[in-house]
Amino acid sequence: MPRTLLPGAEPPVVVPVHNLGAGGNTPPFWLPPPRGLGWRHAMFNAFFLGNGYRASMLGEIRAWVDSGAFLFLEAPQRRLAGLHGSGAGSRARGLPRGWSEDLVEEVLRRQERFGADVAFTLDYPLPPGSQVDPGCCPGEVAERIRLTARAAALAYQLRSRRGMRLLVVLQYNGVEALRRLLELLDRELREHAGTGLDGVDGYAVGGLVPHSAKWWLLAQRLQEARRLLGWDTWIHLLGVAGPRNTALLYTAGADSMDSKTYIIAAAKRLYYQPSGAKPARISLRETSPAQKPPCRCPGCTRHETLQEMRRDTQSIALHNLSITLEAAREAREACRDGRLYELLKSQAKENPRIRKALRYVTEPRPCRD
Repeated sequence: MPRTLLPGAEPPVVVPVHNLGAGGNTPPFWLPPPRGLGWRHAMFNAFFLGNGYRASMLGEIRAWVDSGAFLFLEAPQRRLAGLHGSGAGSRARGLPRGWSEDLVEEVLRRQERFGADVAFTLDYPLPPGSQVDPGCCPGEVAERIRLTARAAALAYQLRSRRGMRLLVVLQYNGVEALRRLLELLDRELREHAGTGLDGVDGYAVGGLVPHSAKWWLLAQRLQEARRLLGWDTWIHLLGVAGPRNTALLYTAGADSMDSKTYIIAAAKRLYYQPSGAKPARISLRETSPAQKPPCRCPGCTRHETLQEMRRDTQSIALHNLSITLEAAREAREACRDGRLYELLKSQAKENPRIRKALRYVTEPRPCRD
């Protein structure tokens, strides 16, 4: 089993995306956080965090801060002008647009100033097509892997808050690319940070959000990481978690995972089913005026009927998050009891995506016999 990343963080840890309403599609819900939800962790994006935001606003909730690599490096609304190395000078040095050591340090300082308990190194996302076609863009993939390793080593070199766990984001499109990335990372860490892979707090598998519906691919990438890193290393999966795939991702190798789909679904009036079935849309035309919410979570208990709840996006999001956290609890208890794989096989009977993904889980998480 993996070493503990944080006190009280027992896998699988679900980390809901929040951002304090500072940007993105996460509104300023739950300050202070609601009681009774069992919500102990939250994910933020360094791209949106300025000097006015602090983790202390969350009380006892643990703050995880992503680097915001996609927004800083890829999105057209990039902000930190002058930190991107995007001018003629960077092209002359042969660096891809968007990368610079100044940006690596700026992201790290934002994470530290905010008060992150867990931070993620700046990574250079691979071209999305390369994830399903490993023959795609070999030169570009190799360069982005090199920069990802360099940025991680630089963050370890510059980190000033030693109590902050720093997870190295891994960008790879197959086991050979991952092996190459780890070799580069070990070399860079030894040269610049005075440590090697054994000094890394943990890792995060990135680059899979464009393929979030391909659960077989998520399982494959996690299994590749486990084969090279073993089961005693903490691995986070970035951006693709939901209540219906939590047990699968945990079995395949994710100790923690984050999600913002609970908020996106709520904005569409999609209500997560306590039974694990597909989310159902709360429709004014189809919902009986007297139909009560079918669970007793902090979101549902605010309202007498589903029609009333439909007008309260925050309550639907609270409900969806509650169902997501419950899926993690169910997987955790199943592992303790030695029946995790049985739980997954039961879910696979109703979900063809799980059935397909299970073919790629050849070394499932070791649980108690």
